[in-house]
Amino acid sequence: MSSKVDKNDRLCNFGFVSLNILVLFSFCNLAVFFSFYNYLKTLPIPLEWNGVLIGLLSASALAIRPFISTKLTPENAIRGVAVGLFLTIVSLLLYPLAHSLAAMILLRMFHGCAYVTLVSSSVALLVVFMPLSRSGQGFGIISISTLLPYAVIPYVVEAFFANVPQDHIYSATALLMLPAAVLLIPLNKHISRRKGNEHSRSNSMLPPGSLLRNLKNPRILSLLVCNGLLFSVYSLMFFFLKTFCANLNVGNPGLFFTIATSAMIAVRLCFGHLFDRYNKAVLIIISLIFFGAGILLISLIDSRLMFYIAAIIYGIGFGAATPMLNGLVYAVSVPEYRALNTNLMLEMVDVGFFIGPALSGLALSFQVSGNTIIYSCIVAIILAVIIILPLVKIHVKGTK
Repeated sequence: MSSKVDKNDRLCNFGFVSLNILVLFSFCNLAVFFSFYNYLKTLPIPLEWNGVLIGLLSASALAIRPFISTKLTPENAIRGVAVGLFLTIVSLLLYPLAHSLAAMILLRMFHGCAYVTLVSSSVALLVVFMPLSRSGQGFGIISISTLLPYAVIPYVVEAFFANVPQDHIYSATALLMLPAAVLLIPLNKHISRRKGNEHSRSNSMLPPGSLLRNLKNPRILSLLVCNGLLFSVYSLMFFFLKTFCANLNVGNPGLFFTIATSAMIAVRLCFGHLFDRYNKAVLIIISLIFFGAGILLISLIDSRLMFYIAAIIYGIGFGAATPMLNGLVYAVSVPEYRALNTNLMLEMVDVGFFIGPALSGLALSFQVSGNTIIYSCIVAIILAVIIILPLVKIHVKGTK
């Protein structure tokens, strides 16, 4: 009996590893669009629409995810992954044919639907394969799988396929979806074997009104708001930092994010096993302080060395905070709402990536100073800390 429990508590199981591979290839189809803005300028589309077209994929996901999340269960999620993969392949193959504004709008919306179906279904399967006691480390590993394509794909494309037309590269990326599709058959078998454990008790769709009832839980709502604040700050800095660096000549913003992303991956690899040993809320607060300190240092730096030191502190803070936020919301959720709340955390990522660019664009249009923007980010992080403070008293399995 005990050996069965121990087996189900192992994080390195076939299903979890397969889901990471699935997520890795899924995010390749997003990372390949790193130069999409430049590609759009080659099409007969008015320039003022380029920003809308870039954000339309996330906007579609933002609108559809709450509806999809309440319909997914561990039993039907594998079919959702298959549908999402198929739609993603189709959408990638259609880019060479979409040249007009109307065609591109429809394609970006279609691609957004494919993306959210694929990723939300994959997340729904986590409740089958990720032990509650290893949720912090588990989300740390998954987040590395989402980061790696952004670290590798742009470099590979620029280094080896610079002369290949962009739309052909988008179509060729469809081939990367095939290895993920091959995993679906054995993955489905492993889902059947793990039925009945504590992570897959809920095999029916959530009843109407479940979303609102779930959001009435103050712990869940607090964590969702905190995640939205965190990603709003992150995305604002992502889009604003280049302008700030140009004004002050402090360093290369691209290298800043390379260093920061490397720090994010390093902290999750080296310290992910600690995410479940101690009180997650306390560790989140410490991580938020690091994240805020990294941002604050940007406004105080007087050398390029300090600029890149700030990138390391920034990356450590953000890299540790995000998987633990996901781990905590997973841990405090009732079992039937775990997949829903994990998807809602992704929803807040989309919210953040909408709010951040919108606010940065508005601030720049009104010529708001860089320091004012940075201090506003610090205020948002302080607010996130205040929101997390009441959760310090929570004791869950795997948290001391």
